[in-house]
Amino acid sequence: MGSTQTKLHRAILLEDWEQTLLCLQKVKYNATIANRYGDYPLHLACYSGTAPPEVIQKLIKACPDAVRMKNKKGYDPLKLAEINYRRDDPNRKHVLAMLRTFVDAELCAKYCDETDTESIQSIDDRPLFIGGSGERGMIIW
Repeated sequence: MGSTQTKLHRAILLEDWEQTLLCLQKVKYNATIANRYGDYPLHLACYSGTAPPEVIQKLIKACPDAVRMKNKKGYDPLKLAEINYRRDDPNRKHVLAMLRTFVDAELCAKYCDETDTESIQSIDDRPLFIGGSGERGMIIW
């Protein structure tokens, strides 16, 4: 591991989601540090394909800029999640919806905290996500 690997990076690489949340709680700043490959903790969580939505949500809130950042291989967290979350994983749709609907920290916080079936609108009033979590939700682009 390079010198820019933090305890948060290691917890994510080990897929220790409890430790990941503890690290975020203790030193949120570590979410803003990329490793030598250009991977922020959010990238690593999306590489895993197993990070629960709660972890993805907290990583986005801790470092919103990471959502749009590409690593040295040219991948952003959304692309990594699309590749690595199995299609039959019940968390896949929720994680992808969080990453896709991210326009700014407020929209992400609103989406991440909602559990009902209200629509979320983008800045230009175009629906991005309609429906609640689970199979009934629908992404509109």
